[in-house]
Amino acid sequence: MFQLLSKHSFSLVRTYADQIFLGFRSRKGKRHLYPYSLDGELGEELKFFKKEPIRWIYLRNGLWLIQYEGASKEDTHVYSIEGVWQQTIPRMHADLYILPAKEDWVYLVNDRFVKYNLSTYEYQDLGLFLLEKPFLYKGSHRGLHFFTCEGQSQLVAMRDKDGQGLEEVYRLDFSESGRGYSGWHNGIVPGEIDFINFYGSDLWVTTQEHLHRIDVATGKVLERQDETLPKMFIKGSIGYSLYNSYYTAFDLEAGRMLCNVRRNRFVYEGKEYSAGYTSLLLHEGILYVSVRVSGIFFLAAFDVQTEEFVWHDLWGGWDIDSVHIIGDRMIAHSYDEVRIYQRVNPTTGPSGDDYEQEGQEGLQWPQDKPRGDQEEGHQGSDII
Repeated sequence: MFQLLSKHSFSLVRTYADQIFLGFRSRKGKRHLYPYSLDGELGEELKFFKKEPIRWIYLRNGLWLIQYEGASKEDTHVYSIEGVWQQTIPRMHADLYILPAKEDWVYLVNDRFVKYNLSTYEYQDLGLFLLEKPFLYKGSHRGLHFFTCEGQSQLVAMRDKDGQGLEEVYRLDFSESGRGYSGWHNGIVPGEIDFINFYGSDLWVTTQEHLHRIDVATGKVLERQDETLPKMFIKGSIGYSLYNSYYTAFDLEAGRMLCNVRRNRFVYEGKEYSAGYTSLLLHEGILYVSVRVSGIFFLAAFDVQTEEFVWHDLWGGWDIDSVHIIGDRMIAHSYDEVRIYQRVNPTTGPSGDDYEQEGQEGLQWPQDKPRGDQEEGHQGSDII
């Protein structure tokens, strides 16, 4: 599987195509960003043209979106992936969605709505967006863009209106049809959209206790099952997921549950522990998973064919946020740590866990890593 090559203290890892960027924020609050090569070398720090302290910074669709402190703190500055300034858009927060439009145009969306050209860097202000906040962009499929709103009880499908904005195609309200029990609220609550999975002409929407199969083009509800589907990672027509304490395999073509079994036991050094999971990536038939065991986290690899864990590496007190595999390298990120792994033949090289934890007995906290609940300032994964 993989052997650990190195650890780095960075609070952010971002990839775009085959490019990797590592970043951190110094004690004085200054943000630093570096390109990182697959050979393990940090490049020169990205130097953005303005000298003011950076307030917010995001990497979306190959663009750096930055807001600075000071008089223009409400403006968003757009930079290329190399850190070259392209444009400044006034009165728009940098935490936005980027939606494809026609030719070289994209839409920038939050409460404002802007059309932006990736070649000429010109933009057109289209005013306020059609939906009131809070809303979430759930992705695009077959020419439609999907949003949730109204307490996440409604699903709105939109399409491009000849390059002049978006128009609503249909809206589905799950507040009644998806009504069910919520452990968070400890009672029956209106339906809320928990997960959306796209496959072919179908849209699979999961509310608290029900799974809805919807025709993508028309919005017609084709069927409702007393099942739930988490975010699925799809290979062929089969979706796979390890989520909370369950392993799920679902045939999206046939609309049939293949497996939904409790897998709440994780074996480490011959001992079983109660565990919960968050799936991060499906690559070459292997599901890469963040595993929580008694407040400690592992990065683990689960073979969806044998339905067994085939590799793991012990981390610390924060869950693993992301995993990226580029060539023979794997880059994983958790809170303020980045680990770089190299693919090895399992018959000739040790796993990352053996490499780092040799001689350790039982399940213990790594001595150089504080518990997550003892740290402060854990920020969202899109910012540093």
